[in-house]
Amino acid sequence: MPKKPNKSTTPTKELAPNELQKLAHAGTKEAIGKLEKFIEAEKDPEKKAYAEMALEECEMFYYQPTNEKEEQEFLLCELIREHERRIDDLIMEAEEDSFVIEKSALEGKVHEKVLAAHKNKHEEWKYNWMEDFVFAEKHESQKIKDEIAYKKAWIEEAQKMITTPRYKDMSARYLEHFDFNFDDKFREDGDDGCDADVPF
Repeated sequence: MPKKPNKSTTPTKELAPNELQKLAHAGTKEAIGKLEKFIEAEKDPEKKAYAEMALEECEMFYYQPTNEKEEQEFLLCELIREHERRIDDLIMEAEEDSFVIEKSALEGKVHEKVLAAHKNKHEEWKYNWMEDFVFAEKHESQKIKDEIAYKKAWIEEAQKMITTPRYKDMSARYLEHFDFNFDDKFREDGDDGCDADVPF
């Protein structure tokens, strides 16, 4: 992978509003790259915001499905994103479960010592901790691990089904603009279905 130019020595090209407009309407991978570099380097909040709007519009033109096959693959990209987010949640759950299991097992060790030191209380205290607690947590932990493994396998197969080049590396950030719960396919958030003014 080529090294990125040193920002301290490489000046950022100033993009005039009409140039941003041209890039927004270009709807190409190259235009997206130029806008992303400009946004990353731009310090002026107003110019940065304007370039971000241009990027959103450029991505809209670039990623817009043009046939039924692309519509299915576009939706598949969102499904992959949902599975990836679920995996992140499951990993956190697995880490929490691991801590609970470790904690419960340690409590069990102390419990055995308590019973040994207080034999007269054995019958009264023996159910204060049970090995079933650890077993239940381990069972739940294994279920989570199995779900993570399945979802990773699902994603791997789903990615093989995406054949449209521009969808293979589509930004998850771009997908966040869409609400996939509406009946209308791929409606952008805040879109009521009516024509609205756009910045370009």
